[in-house]
Amino acid sequence: MALAVSGWMRDELERRKELYRRLFAGLPLDRATIDVRVSIPPEHTTRELFQDGEKQLQAALASATATWEMLPDTDAIPAMRPDVGCSCLASAFGCEYYWGSNPDQTPGIKAPIITDLEKQVDTLAVPDPFTDGWLPEGLRRIRMFAEAGEGFIPVSLLDAAGGVNVAADLMGVTELLVAFHTAPGALHRLLDKVQELYLATIRAGIDAAGGQENITTVDFPDTWFPEGFKGHASDDISASFGPDIYREFSAPYHARVFREFGCGGLHNCGPNPCHEAYFEHEYSPRSLDLASPYSDGDLPRLRDSVRGRGFIYLYWDGERDPVEWYRSLMETMAPDVLVVPVVMLAPDRDPADVCRRMRPISLEYAKRMRWGWDRLSGSGAPGRAEETGNG
Repeated sequence: MALAVSGWMRDELERRKELYRRLFAGLPLDRATIDVRVSIPPEHTTRELFQDGEKQLQAALASATATWEMLPDTDAIPAMRPDVGCSCLASAFGCEYYWGSNPDQTPGIKAPIITDLEKQVDTLAVPDPFTDGWLPEGLRRIRMFAEAGEGFIPVSLLDAAGGVNVAADLMGVTELLVAFHTAPGALHRLLDKVQELYLATIRAGIDAAGGQENITTVDFPDTWFPEGFKGHASDDISASFGPDIYREFSAPYHARVFREFGCGGLHNCGPNPCHEAYFEHEYSPRSLDLASPYSDGDLPRLRDSVRGRGFIYLYWDGERDPVEWYRSLMETMAPDVLVVPVVMLAPDRDPADVCRRMRPISLEYAKRMRWGWDRLSGSGAPGRAEETGNG
């Protein structure tokens, strides 16, 4: 599929990027950003797409191109996601992938490789992202996707998770939860090695993409983060423990990513029992990306913990009316926290009409908002914005 880029598309891409620059900076917008995209139903199963990078590229490029063609009014920046599974770091340490009977499920780990953390951790070698596990294939796909995007359609990096999520793959979830209390020193030594690999994989991914200007973030989200905010961390397993564990075993390792690549975002599908600790570290995210089915119930609490510190990307559940859902988000979160709705629709669900009906809500949302940050991650400085809007 050839990529045809018009002058209007280049101008519009810059307009959309400027919206997100202002959003991350906490500056007022005339209209709240709405991320509506076209999702072309793939011709292949999830397993086929995972196992064949060329098929995965064609599916990603089809949706990105369709979004440009069918949704001129969205604020989404169409992007592509090269994906070799969220356990790719664990595969580099030696874990084998397991494919279930459902061809539309993503792979998991066949079995943990660490059976005695305190005995094994110090002999565990840090893998090489260029040679070990699924990482070389992931880097190949990043390069291939970036070349196909021609500097216009950005690409994400790998769904590498990092931190305690990888430790859960290597040890088993139950064993990890026990080790928080029985072997914290050994667990920190394991997390040091995981994060060393993760940072090396990010650097290799950036090189494969041809530079940070060609990527969305340093992690899997295909939402474009501005310059200086490319850092992103994933922590789905934090849904299984509390804020004290998060402060000790998650936040310091996320901070290594944020310190090097910018305080961009944090992913957790939800629920969010650690929400009060998300923004406490000196290097904390500017945004959260959450899944509506698992995080909607947390929104009243997130309104308090996110207020003045950042904003939220919330992924639609695919079932409720997206326009009424978006209105309910505004009613729940304004004027304290902006929620960017991420809505992916097949062409037969009339995404252009959905986008048009969302726009008046986005205008009202922007008028209601109290813009700016009380604390800037990475600096600790106050950042209450007073500039006029732009959108």
